[in-house]
Amino acid sequence: MLSDTERKVLRILYNFSNIHHCMPDLSELETKSGYNQENIKQALSTLREQGYIMGKKLSEVKIIEGWPREKKEEKKTYINPWMD
Repeated sequence: MLSDTERKVLRILYNFSNIHHCMPDLSELETKSGYNQENIKQALSTLREQGYIMGKKLSEVKIIEGWPREKKEEKKTYINPWMD
């Protein structure tokens, strides 16, 4: 599950790369996200670790998954105590 910062950075990377055909630099991410560089770097690191992006330099980042993974919910089974 991604934090708000990670999700926002991922969406900015995805949308920016689709529109401009390149990755934003750190200052562009800072402007668009409203987060400071330290928070953005931490979010990028987490996105790498969780397999959403790959690449060490921001200019070389490749997006593996552009959307956060949804949490799978377990099916809840209702058992009626009055029926056999």
